[in-house]
Amino acid sequence: MPGENRKYALVTGGSSGMGLEYVRQLASRGYDVMIVALSQDETDRVKADMEESFPERDFVSVGMDLARTDAAFALRDRLRELRPDAGIEVLINNAGVLDVMHFVNMSSEQLDRIMLLHNYTMTMLCHIYLPMMIEAHKGYILNVSSLAAWTSYPFISTYSATKSYIMALTKSIRAECHGTGVNVCSIYFGAVATPLIDIPERLRKTALALHVMTTPDKAVRKALKMMFRGRSGRMPGIMNILYRYVAGPLVPSWLIGKISYKLTRKYNLR
Repeated sequence: MPGENRKYALVTGGSSGMGLEYVRQLASRGYDVMIVALSQDETDRVKADMEESFPERDFVSVGMDLARTDAAFALRDRLRELRPDAGIEVLINNAGVLDVMHFVNMSSEQLDRIMLLHNYTMTMLCHIYLPMMIEAHKGYILNVSSLAAWTSYPFISTYSATKSYIMALTKSIRAECHGTGVNVCSIYFGAVATPLIDIPERLRKTALALHVMTTPDKAVRKALKMMFRGRSGRMPGIMNILYRYVAGPLVPSWLIGKISYKLTRKYNLR
């Protein structure tokens, strides 16, 4: 039964993809899990499924739009109502969106949503729960960044920029938390086979076979292993590492622009 001595993890975007895997794998590690995603129906479904697999664990379901300026505080208040005595030992800032399109064609609503979700709410959740972890001398915060944080990409310009912010903020907070018992870290995935990346199944299988893409269970297993070991971050996958340190720096910006221009004309993207 819920109680003050239980260990809780909070996972945003926890109803599908990597978020669902974070819920499952944290439960298998002995954590009770607070599942947050946009749809209450989806979080309720995940809660029911997890209770069947892990009947000894406590799962909390919250459907809430996190792309709002008041979302972090509304979530904090809702969780206090549902589990008044629960302390958060693990915070996984995983919720995200990806719109593949030209920056000039993005609506103001799309820009608001990605910046609020990836950056503002993530920042405020860290600000809310970090002091509690420091007081307890134990805690883990994993902010999900991306390979895109290291290099500018056409068609996902705002996504890349928001992931760069996550990387920079996480590194700074981690330095400030030295000696507190709290590990703040990031993970830098390339392509992961989740609903966020909508490609034909044939291409998905090819990407997985070439190790250009990984599966959510493998990705999350590596991320949690890194986090619980106290490391600052990780970029899983040899292809991602090669791109980050070899291909990325060697490809000139003019060539990226030229490729972008050709793709724009071919697919009528502007």
